[in-house]
Amino acid sequence: MFLQHGIAEDEGVDAGLGRAAVGTCSHAVHFYESEPVFLDSLSEFVGGALGAGGVCVIIASQSHFEEIARRLRGFGVDLDMAADHGRYVALDAREMLARFMRDGWPDRQLFFELMEPVFVRAREALRGRRSCIVAFGEMVSILCEEDKFDAALRLEQLWNELSRRQVFSLRCGYPLSLFATEERRASFQRLCAEHKEVIPAESFSRMRNSERWRAVSSLQQQASTLQAAIEMRQREIEERLRVEEKLRRTEEIANTIMQSTADCIKVLDLKGGLEFMNAAGVEAMEISDPGGLVGKSWIELWQEEDRPRVRAALAESAAGFVGGFQAECRTFGGKSRYWDVRITPARGGDGRIERLIAISRDMTELRNAQLAVLHAEKLATAGRMAATIAHEINNPLEAVTNFIFLALSSEGVPEEVRRYLEIADRELTRVAHIARQTLGFYRSTSLPRVLPVADFIRDALMIYERRLRNKELRVEVSVHPDLKVYGKEGELRQALLNLVANAIDACDSGGRIWVRAQRAKNWTNGLEQGIRLTLADDGMGMSPEVQKRIFDPFFTTKAGVGTGIGLWITKSLIEQRGGYLHFRSRQGEGSGTVMSLFLPSNLPLPEEAVLAAD
Repeated sequence: MFLQHGIAEDEGVDAGLGRAAVGTCSHAVHFYESEPVFLDSLSEFVGGALGAGGVCVIIASQSHFEEIARRLRGFGVDLDMAADHGRYVALDAREMLARFMRDGWPDRQLFFELMEPVFVRAREALRGRRSCIVAFGEMVSILCEEDKFDAALRLEQLWNELSRRQVFSLRCGYPLSLFATEERRASFQRLCAEHKEVIPAESFSRMRNSERWRAVSSLQQQASTLQAAIEMRQREIEERLRVEEKLRRTEEIANTIMQSTADCIKVLDLKGGLEFMNAAGVEAMEISDPGGLVGKSWIELWQEEDRPRVRAALAESAAGFVGGFQAECRTFGGKSRYWDVRITPARGGDGRIERLIAISRDMTELRNAQLAVLHAEKLATAGRMAATIAHEINNPLEAVTNFIFLALSSEGVPEEVRRYLEIADRELTRVAHIARQTLGFYRSTSLPRVLPVADFIRDALMIYERRLRNKELRVEVSVHPDLKVYGKEGELRQALLNLVANAIDACDSGGRIWVRAQRAKNWTNGLEQGIRLTLADDGMGMSPEVQKRIFDPFFTTKAGVGTGIGLWITKSLIEQRGGYLHFRSRQGEGSGTVMSLFLPSNLPLPEEAVLAAD
């Protein structure tokens, strides 16, 4: 580094190399190519300052001390006398660095504590003379040689700060080879920005003035061209980054939509080959290895009878229209699902169709619900027909019953005939009761009332009497005759009938069914009064998988017979009444199922319900 107090007015780049003037302060940097040439120039500069009565501070390596001293003595400078008078100060650069560097970084306080007293003493050595203080040092160059360019830049800033507190001029020397790579361009520019003057290498300094200005003009033109190119490139980079960011955000939105939708989205080639399937589709189809399907024909996933419609929809989409169909398709886990599919063409930048997008929506539950509604409508129609038949047979039944009564009341009827008439009367009475029960189910009032529990249990078992007799099932009923419950008769009968029907289906021939009703408290809080009705069987029981789904709507184990809504409806009816339905079941030894429902009985009764209870 070179510190110079007072540099003469420049008359060219070389003007300040050997002369110094009083009253000025500058910070210059000298980049050199040849070390001997640089040391010659530096020795001329230092010798000129000492010859003018100034003070010189040298901060350099030992080898450079010796070279500078040899050149100065060659100029006739008495260094020993100058040193004795404090006008020539020689400091070891590496030793100085070691004293204020901490963890590879210049410490500001230590720097000022070390360097500022040097310049205070140099000012005192002038003894009032209007002369200059110059200095040369290699500390920043040493830092750059150690690849500590940021630390060198910080040290330059500290020298600038010190120059505002003490009057001196500063000149730094760097080998130009330190900045020979493109990666060092930014460091070079930042270092130049910390100096008031930049002295070029000796190859430039040796030019004649006309050549020098021509070179400067050429460099300025090149710099202007380069700046324009840099600005254009910067605009291109900014535009590209903006477009890339927009594309990235668009891709993120598209990917979010693709992965968040519940629909199964597939990308197909024009022949129906599978290229991509979103996560929802992979999960819905229970696919364990999505990569194994890439390139496979999507048509082959459908059942044989549905494939012609699939091909037709693909062809329609490949022609530029929207194709669609509905069909059933089994998942890789074996489940049957019903899909509504729409296939749309995907066009490229030139407008040609490149791929097909197939979006499948799972319609299984909706289709099952539609089928359940149709089934319920059929049942309702059958119920209306049964009610009509029950109504119409009442009159002839009443007539036949009257005739049997008259026959039994007649005198002279043989005993055997009387016995036949009594049997016929009992059977006709049972038929009339069944007819009344059928009408009762169909015309069941929507108003709740107090119901004898024993009665609607007996009626429910009577409905299934033939099925119970055909399977030779034994039914044990345990219910107090005075036990009553408050509710809608039709709903309670429907719930009990569903449970009885399931118990009959579960039992083998000769099995047993237990029905029990008693007063109880709510298991969940132990306070609410009500009745608990328990229906148990010794049938085959339910597997753990079935137990998890028995209350799911449209789930059934009776393929082709059941609708899958019986237990779902039963549970809903009980919970609407403020009760609950629990069960337990097991298979194997001691198999069977127990259904237990609780109905609260402490609800306030309307006036008509109280009258009915009386």
